[in-house]
Amino acid sequence: MPQIAESPDQVKRKLATDVLRTTGKVCLAAFGYSMLPTIWPGDLLTIEARSLEQIRVGDVVLFSREERFFIHRVVDTFDANSGRCLIARGDALPDDDAAVLPEQVLGKVTVLRRSDREIEVPACSTARRLVGLLLTASGRLRSLTLRWHAWHSPADGSKSKLAPESISLG
Repeated sequence: MPQIAESPDQVKRKLATDVLRTTGKVCLAAFGYSMLPTIWPGDLLTIEARSLEQIRVGDVVLFSREERFFIHRVVDTFDANSGRCLIARGDALPDDDAAVLPEQVLGKVTVLRRSDREIEVPACSTARRLVGLLLTASGRLRSLTLRWHAWHSPADGSKSKLAPESISLG
């Protein structure tokens, strides 16, 4: 029987999960818009393995579901037959995720690195939440904001050599 090859994304997720479980820490680059303006595409996130008991409402966590990684903020917890579960939501999303089961939780984001600066993961203030929802609701505003951010925040800390219009916002 022929073996089905894993996709490159599956291999990367498996490797990141193995590194996190073995060493207790992994660094991943963020992409996507669900955590704007807290986490921007290209931010480097340090994730540390944590037990469910160590995770609190307000923490930003990494969990795996449907062969994808998600990095969202914990907005609630509850006890179920399967144990303690989390309710998470992206800061820029209007709706909560489905319950996050204990076996899906991989760790907590402890450090955010942007333009060679380490910063603590900011709390989700009302203003930050409103900005995130506005960026989600308006594709044009989100596109312009992402272009501005990419142009003004080069990875090496120097003035970007890329014009905003040359950056893919896919």
